Amino acid sequence: MELKIKIDEEHIAELVTNEIVKRIVEERKWENREAKYGIRDGVDKAIKQYIYKEKDKIIDRVVDRASVEIVKKGLPKLLDRLGEVKQ
Repeated sequence: MELKIKIDEEHIAELVTNEIVKRIVEERKWENREAKYGIRDGVDKAIKQYIYKEKDKIIDRVVDRASVEIVKKGLPKLLDRLGEVKQ
């Protein structure tokens, strides 16, 4: 079995920056109400931008995971119900 992982360094840098800002705001109490909402708004915009930028990859991953879950959970239920109908 071979497992390959692609790491998006820009995304990691963005996440680290957001985490640093979050810790400064939460732990140091350097924020006022407007700054807190401004930071949240900025994070929301960054997340939306990332999702729109990577939407095709995200959709593919969601479909792949959903397919696996359907097979794992749905197929046994279907077989059980088919067995009930035959009885």
